[in-house]
Amino acid sequence: MGEKRIDMRFVPLTLVLYALVAFGGCEDNGSSPADNSSNEGNNELAEEDTPKTPCEASEEGVLQWLDTNVVYQVCENGFWVSDSVKPHTPGFNLCQFNFGAAWQQTHKNTDYYAGLDYVSVWLGDNDFYNGFEQRLLAMCFRTNATPMIYAYVIAEFGKDHEMDDCDVAKGRGKKSLCVHGANLIREFFSDSILYRYQKYASGMANQIRYENPDAKNYETIWMIEPDYYQYSQTASNQSVAIKGEEQLNGGVPDSMMGVYFKQIVDTIKTYLPAAKIAIDISPWITDWDSLGLEKWFAHFDMSIVDYVSTSGGRTLANSEKIRGPNKLTWKKLYETLKKPILADAGYSTGGMATKHDTNWDDISNLEARAKDGVVGVMQMDAALDYPLRASYIRSRLQVDYPWCKE
Repeated sequence: MGEKRIDMRFVPLTLVLYALVAFGGCEDNGSSPADNSSNEGNNELAEEDTPKTPCEASEEGVLQWLDTNVVYQVCENGFWVSDSVKPHTPGFNLCQFNFGAAWQQTHKNTDYYAGLDYVSVWLGDNDFYNGFEQRLLAMCFRTNATPMIYAYVIAEFGKDHEMDDCDVAKGRGKKSLCVHGANLIREFFSDSILYRYQKYASGMANQIRYENPDAKNYETIWMIEPDYYQYSQTASNQSVAIKGEEQLNGGVPDSMMGVYFKQIVDTIKTYLPAAKIAIDISPWITDWDSLGLEKWFAHFDMSIVDYVSTSGGRTLANSEKIRGPNKLTWKKLYETLKKPILADAGYSTGGMATKHDTNWDDISNLEARAKDGVVGVMQMDAALDYPLRASYIRSRLQVDYPWCKE
């Protein structure tokens, strides 16, 4: 056939999933599984009585693409098993597990994102909608991916005023958002912070209208203010008890945090009425049980919230807990807030990339997290072959979300 053949090895708990490597030919001799492919997911490509081709023990779990992104074979229990990937329409879908990657200047090729469900960007360090976000949106138009926005406006505005993230401020001689952030909100929220949201949302809306006649129904996902909790009165009280530091003049009253949140959402939806909203749960908080997860979120109008997000990277695909020593579990989060969960991976303190997290490629991990309410993962530093990995994973992944049942 002259088709490209790709050997792709992944490293998981149940599959091998790492590195893409060889290209070669596949002769059209009438015996290739690709000859019978119809691109209909999980269809058998050969009759049961067709002799199976054995594979070596060293090849167990190895995946080979016979027709790139369409037909594959995998070594299982000593034999090559062939199948085709499920048909897939890119774009965020609540009834599937979604795969996303961060927009990066170094990856301008459509192939890096083609087939993924969303592409994300961190937004907030300018007071205008700029070329970086414009290129993200243009990529989403080309690949039909959903734009996902990490709206980090307060923190980025604070950095413009010589403040640093709480976990990187010490030793750098800068003010901390955990000490000066509340005052920043009190002084600049209406005329500067909301102004940035207005410029971003209106700029994005204008670009969407230029490309899409149905702009009002064009869906974007906004993850509102990672680390938002740190500016609150409750967080300040917690911080003084643990770190001996507190917000200057006290944290913003918890009830006002809900008011500010709604004003941000209203500003976005003025220009992007179809926008979906995610609320951050600050997974670095060590003990949500003692703080009261329900008590904190009772200050927010959850009817305007579509998802909860776990921004900060380092989320655990292979654990019931969301992150490291922290006590909150994925299941507890979903059962408490009843909102689908957006996970992220591949970065740590200060947004430093930590490479593609292969634990989020493991099918058994994803099925376990889906049962806990996780509906997607964003890889900040996605592997070059991530779209191919996602295609294969979708072909075998089984999810059954309660919100999709009749």
